Amino acid sequence: MIYLDNDILRKFAKPDPDPKVVDYLNRHRSEPWGVSTVVLYEFLSYYDSPGTRQERLHTLKTRVADDIASFDEDAAVEAASMESSLGKTNTSLDAADLMIAATARQRGGVLATANKRDFDKRPIRQLLDVDIVDVS
Repeated sequence: MIYLDNDILRKFAKPDPDPKVVDYLNRHRSEPWGVSTVVLYEFLSYYDSPGTRQERLHTLKTRVADDIASFDEDAAVEAASMESSLGKTNTSLDAADLMIAATARQRGGVLATANKRDFDKRPIRQLLDVDIVDVS
């Protein structure tokens, strides 16, 4: 499963989707897509109206995501393990990115992100199967 980071989801959900994100997702359309509940929160927090949030959630659940993965106890343990491993290499992720990455890793998925600055680091790539989508 490919777990979409918020930057990918946002660029895909725009009225004029980013062509490079669309291309990446088209190349992986035969694979199931998921989002973590942390990404779901980040995505929905952009919308002020409760009605718009519900509409976007419905669209996400029916047209985009095959899975909405909870940040649960197993993912929390995975996040703590990843943070410890990364700390030994003086590498870190902010809490939200760590929870998103841990959710994908714990479920055996690939994290698709455009966040090259934070995720394109050797220690992270050694821990996590990550696809960096170049949107520049």
